[in-house]
Formats: sequence, C-alpha cells, structure tokens
Amino acid sequence: MTLQQMVDFLAVADSGSLHAAARVTGQTQPALSKSLRHLEQDLGAPLVTRSVKGVRMTECGERFRLHARLVVAEAQRAKEAVGQLAGAGSGTVRYGISTAASVLLAPGAVTAFKRRFAQVALHSHGGLFHTLAPLLREGAIDFAICPAPEEPQAVGFSAVTLIHSEMALVARRGHPLARERSLRGLQNARFVVGAPRGRIGAGIYEAFMACGLEPPHVDIQTDTPLDTLAMVAATDHLCLVPSVLLRHGFFKDAVVALPIEEPLPVYRVQLFRRLDVPPTPAAAALATMFEREAQRSRKSGSTAPLASA
Repeated sequence: MTLQQMVDFLAVADSGSLHAAARVTGQTQPALSKSLRHLEQDLGAPLVTRSVKGVRMTECGERFRLHARLVVAEAQRAKEAVGQLAGAGSGTVRYGISTAASVLLAPGAVTAFKRRFAQVALHSHGGLFHTLAPLLREGAIDFAICPAPEEPQAVGFSAVTLIHSEMALVARRGHPLARERSLRGLQNARFVVGAPRGRIGAGIYEAFMACGLEPPHVDIQTDTPLDTLAMVAATDHLCLVPSVLLRHGFFKDAVVALPIEEPLPVYRVQLFRRLDVPPTPAAAALATMFEREAQRSRKSGSTAPLASA
C-alpha cells in the first residue's frame, strides 16, 4: 500500500467515478483502475463497487476513506512543515472559521500573515463546530475558529478563547414584530436557524426554554448566516445572528434587531487545534495572528453589544 494509491482512492471516492478521478489526478483511467485494484488486493477487501453509473463505496471503503484522508493530509502537512523549517515559504494553510470571527478577526490576521508568508496559500472553510470539528479531526483543516460547544464534544482538541460573540434577534425592516420587547410576544412567529436543535446555531431554542416558553416555531434551516439573513430580509421569519453582522454586514440596512429584554445567547468563540499533531510553522503563525487580532479587538471594544435598531 502506497501513499499514491491512497491519493488515487480518495480521488475516486470524492468524484464518484473513475473517469472523473483520472482527470483530477492527471492519469489515464486504466492506470487509475490498476492503482485502485492493487490497493484492494493489499487490503484484502473491495473498497468500491463499479457500475455504468459510476462507483459506490463499500462498507470497507467508507471506513478506509477516513483513515486514508487523515494519512494523506498528514503526509502533506509533514512535507510542508519540513519545507517551511528549511526556509521554503510555500505550502497551504487550511482553517475553518465561523462568521463573527471571519468578520472581526480574519482581515487583520490574514493581512499580517501575508506580510510574512507571501507565498503560502490560504484556504478557509466557513461553518460552526458541528461542521468544522470533523474536518479538523480528519486533518482537512489545520485549526478551527468557532463558537465553543459543550466540553465533551471538544475531546482531543486544545481550545483558546478569542472573543465573545453576542447574538441579536433580527427581523426585516417594517416587520410587524420589529418593536417587540419580549420573547413571549414571539410565540407565534416563525424562525430560521443555522443548525439542528441542540447545536450552536440554533440558540433560539435555548432562549425560549430559559424563559419557560414552548419551543419556537422553526420551519427553515440554513447552512450559513448569509443564507439566514437573506431569508429573513425577504420574509416574515425571524432569526438569531451574530450582532456584528448588523454593524458590518451587507444586510445592516435590510434587517433590524428587536429590542428583546430577556438575555440572548453569548458564545465563546474559540480557536481549536488537535492535540495529537503539531501544526506546520505557517499554520502556527496564522493561529497566533488570530490570537493577536482577538486581543486588539477586545481592547478596541469592537465586540461590544449592539444597540437595538
């Protein structure tokens, strides 16, 4: 079993066909098929089932994909780490980041990083802990910056708190409930959430429960705060979003924050890293620059509460 065979297998698994995988890896389809066949022989089990519609992972293939992705990612990370220690200024840093941190911290951190590592490419993945943690565990990203979950979910990671992200309950301008001051007055309203119930991104459930209210009426779930705000701006739905979006976002003129008197969620935005693998020098430097940018943000008061509109 070779590293190249694992790379070829992941290309097949991700693309869903030998033809597409061959194009991605820059080799002929027969050569790719031979590589995959030898890998299956080494493992003693079929990894994919082939048909005219493409390929489908077997149970063994799904399990092996988890290990192969981690091995390939760590091999690439090891190569880049050695190169950077030897003076090469190349490579890629991949990180996950939630919206509030992206707005408040990323511009300053990335600008400072690029002054030092001009040739290192950056690749960011937007999301929350429930989407970023799997990427971090499998080595697809170097670190994640997002609101912190309950501790048991963060096993295997180190965590440093960067900022606190306050949430605002928002509606479109002109909404009949835009001046409502109590969650009790919103029991018949419809809500958009950015995550399944029980996950960060669905904090409206927690807010209602804390007031002894019945669960809110949630009938739309989105993947990003941008999608959430676009939905709220165009409908009568309400949502919780990081208040910073209303100060800096594209929707600050389209939505308003309700003057709710009850407490709304405040999340600790933390920087998560794996405990079992050291970062590359470039990844460590970028993480440090995010920490410094968070310190500046706290001192400048840019994470201060948002006044209701």
